Amino acid sequence: MMLQKIKKFAGNLLLFFVIFSIGFAVGREATRKQAGSSGMRSASENQVVVYYLRSSFRCWQCNLIEQHSDTLIRNDFSEYLDEGQLDWVVVDYLQNDELADRYNISGNTVIVARYVDGSEVAHNRLDKVMEKVFDRDVFMSYVGDAIEEMINH
Repeated sequence: MMLQKIKKFAGNLLLFFVIFSIGFAVGREATRKQAGSSGMRSASENQVVVYYLRSSFRCWQCNLIEQHSDTLIRNDFSEYLDEGQLDWVVVDYLQNDELADRYNISGNTVIVARYVDGSEVAHNRLDKVMEKVFDRDVFMSYVGDAIEEMINH
C-alpha cells in the first residue's frame, strides 16, 4: 500500500518535471526567436560581448547558467547594455562551428570577450560555470567579476 503511494507520487513528480521542462524550453526558444538572435553577431567597434555557448540538449543546470547570467547582465550591467558597450549572446555551439573552433568549445561555458576597433583583443573563458551554478552568489561573483574586468580594461 505504501509502495503504491510512493510510486504514484514519484510518477506525478516526474510528470510535473517533464511538463515544466518542456514549458521552460519552449518559452526560452520563443523568446530567443522573438528577439531575433541567430546566435553569432558582429561586435561593434568597442564592446564587451558575453557569450553563453551551450549545446542543443539543455539540462536544468544549463538553463540555470543561462538564467543566472541573463539576470546578472540585465540587473548589474544594464547601463552598458543600454549604451551598446555590452552585448549578451546565447549560442548553440553545435550549430556554430566558427565560435566553437575559435574558443575550442566542447561543453557549455561562458566567454567574456573584449573587442576594440571591431577585432577581439582579449577573452576570458569561464569553464567553471557548471560547478559554480549551484551557489548563486558564487556564480554571480565569478561571472560578474569577469565581465567587470573586461569592461574596465
